[in-house]
Amino acid sequence: MDYIIGAGAILESGDSGSITPATLHAQVDADLAGRARVAAIDFESTRMDGLRRLLVLVQGWNVDRFRLAVAEKLRAQGTCTLAEVLLLTAREAGVPELHFFAHWVPDEATCAALAEAGVALVCHRLESIHAASLVAGRRVRRFAA
Repeated sequence: MDYIIGAGAILESGDSGSITPATLHAQVDADLAGRARVAAIDFESTRMDGLRRLLVLVQGWNVDRFRLAVAEKLRAQGTCTLAEVLLLTAREAGVPELHFFAHWVPDEATCAALAEAGVALVCHRLESIHAASLVAGRRVRRFAA
């Protein structure tokens, strides 16, 4: 076993949509941990039309880097499709593929938009994550003693 460790945000859809900074440590198989540099995870929904909260993260990043590279651009854009969120995250991280963990698979339009932009979408069952620790909405600062 190995870990996906990174930072990003929980994106909440709807009228009260929000972007909440988050960090994740997710235990996965070792080969997957090395490949999943950018990940999107839906811990809650069983279908795409039930998607309300999506965790999007980049391995090795901290919340400030994600905020500057991705979250601020999403906030400025306002309303975003799933494809736009995934594509922006992959582009800003400079990776050719994005790993998607859920109980469902994105629709053909989302997959086609990513493929057209040159980003491969690699889908995994949510159960590929054996254990996870998610910290959201907190800022931790370290000070020299």
